[in-house]
Amino acid sequence: MLTIKHLEAISLNVPFYCERVSRHMHRALTHGERVYVYRAELSNGIVGYGENLADESDNIERLIGQNPFAIMNDDSIGFGIQMSLFDAIGKVVDVPVYQLVGTKVREKCPISWWDIDMPPEDWVAEVEESVRRGYTSAKLKARPWRDIFAQVEAVGDAVPAEYRLDIDFNGFLRTADNAIPVLQRLDEHPNVAIYESPFYLGTDVAGAGRLQAAVQKRIVEHFNEACLHARCCGGFVVGGGITALRRTNALCASFEQPFWLQMVGTGITTAYAVHLGAVLSQAELPAITCHELWESDLLKNRLAVLDGTIQVSEAPGLGIEVDEAALAAYRVERTEPTPQQLFRESESTCRVHIPDANGGETVHDFTGEDVYYPAFSDGEYPGFVPGVWMEVV
Repeated sequence: MLTIKHLEAISLNVPFYCERVSRHMHRALTHGERVYVYRAELSNGIVGYGENLADESDNIERLIGQNPFAIMNDDSIGFGIQMSLFDAIGKVVDVPVYQLVGTKVREKCPISWWDIDMPPEDWVAEVEESVRRGYTSAKLKARPWRDIFAQVEAVGDAVPAEYRLDIDFNGFLRTADNAIPVLQRLDEHPNVAIYESPFYLGTDVAGAGRLQAAVQKRIVEHFNEACLHARCCGGFVVGGGITALRRTNALCASFEQPFWLQMVGTGITTAYAVHLGAVLSQAELPAITCHELWESDLLKNRLAVLDGTIQVSEAPGLGIEVDEAALAAYRVERTEPTPQQLFRESESTCRVHIPDANGGETVHDFTGEDVYYPAFSDGEYPGFVPGVWMEVV
């Protein structure tokens, strides 16, 4: 019987690809340089790779000696481990991963660039880099301590006319009434295509429906059945394990709702997302993997992005060759902090300048994003005021 002979979690610190990205990612409450690669070796010697930003080591002991075919669809084993088993099993039976999941519905899968909130000039540098790398869209984080109107205008001046901007508010507009004037103003910009989570739509599906009716561009929300049944938005953000994804896709198909796959990681995760996007019929919107953030995608051969899409591989497994030299170079002990963690332990002040009605401004100092993020989210400070800006001291 074929079994899992060895399963290893490899802890890595992979630096971001440039100083600009490091500076903003270190400040923000999001993922850092830590990546966990999962290497599954089967009893026949076949090796598969997976990846997650989370440590799934606690699952390893119970999986050793098990039949990989029997557990490959069990989402509880962990996203990265599940990915490694699909890669290995695809190699065993000599088929690409997508054939283990379902029937292919597209040859190329759309993918989008991703960035945390930045000043306009840094977003411009990022989207210009994205164009050089073959992208035709970017998902950008809108934050109430930045002037989203100035950011979008600057980016729009720097990209081709057909380039699309997906603006992610992470709920910071708080209510439909707050969101309507902001989104209606952004509607006027030709590059804007999607608004993600202006507020958390599932908390007020009636308001969400009113908001979608009041704006021209598509609104998407992290998948939840309340919004699906209320038909109060134009699509969803979807992630998770294979079994959950199949169910979500079936539900979205029954309501004719598209989604994008959101699963963050390097080139390993991106290859996996392409295989899933090849068979999930509703994965029509550009996937988000954020893999361009890091200086290495951990692959020997880069996944080519052409006209905003990646070709589905027909090679066995994930169809990639993991760069073992890169794994060795970036490998660290689990206890070793990331550069992002070290930055947060240093002394710094996040200073937000908010213009007032009299031509002046109020200045607010915060020790970090763990303080100002919930404060703005709770409405303690005015949000998305034209001219607002942040500096890190």
